[in-house]
Amino acid sequence: MRLLLATNRVPISIVLGIKTNTPATIVINISSIRKKNTTYINRVETINGYREFNLNLPQSPDGAVVTIFNPAYGNLKANQDPSFKIDKFETEQVQVCPIEMSRDTVSFVKFAQMFCENAGVISGTVNREPSIYRSADGKFQIDYFDQIFDRKTGAVLTTPARIGHSTGVIEVSKKDFAKYTVPMRMIILLHEYAHKYLNPEINMPIAYETGADINALNIYLSLGYSPTEAHYAFLNVFEDANNSGNTKRYKIINDFIDKFTSGKIKGSCKLKTNISVNN
Repeated sequence: MRLLLATNRVPISIVLGIKTNTPATIVINISSIRKKNTTYINRVETINGYREFNLNLPQSPDGAVVTIFNPAYGNLKANQDPSFKIDKFETEQVQVCPIEMSRDTVSFVKFAQMFCENAGVISGTVNREPSIYRSADGKFQIDYFDQIFDRKTGAVLTTPARIGHSTGVIEVSKKDFAKYTVPMRMIILLHEYAHKYLNPEINMPIAYETGADINALNIYLSLGYSPTEAHYAFLNVFEDANNSGNTKRYKIINDFIDKFTSGKIKGSCKLKTNISVNN
């Protein structure tokens, strides 16, 4: 099933209700109608009965393509797939929980949103040098590489991004960002920003990973971005660095997201969660 939605760059939440008679794997994808490699939501869910999703697009494209299908049947036209039925398809305002942000953070958020929206189509490495992108005020810079290399050994690194502790320049891997959703890109950039610019504000070392995780999530969730996409981003990164330290980090991340979306964190608010009713 393929639906076209005139989102007009307006922040919206799509409320989607899907019903199945037996357990079924359902893919939900929301992508830009104009830009390749620019996906805003990509979910693969097992649904048994009725399940309702709040799909947040705090930054939306000019127009969106909403694709819903069961891989077992392929992408059929509306009402032709016998494995599921769309019981609800509505749009509403995105829930946000505004927090106080410094002028620099506001500037970086705007810059990061622009970059994340275009990372799938802009150039990376050119003549062995990264493409350089700067914020409107010139305070922030992203060096966009096809892949990030270790400066000493030349080996390809698995990290999708890193920030210079002294320069504040963020290096990003196009190989990774091209396959990530826009929200996944956003939480990763906010994580790098938090290392350099927010960790010191809580008297933590720039290299402190958990501090960067929580500071980034606080901004990301307050803006209305999908908690699920944040989980996907961290799990994707940790998959290439599976160790006890990252296992501990993920437990803290999971706990913070649960508490933020339940309104248990100061400055947060209770957010709508996916509803599952099995029949």
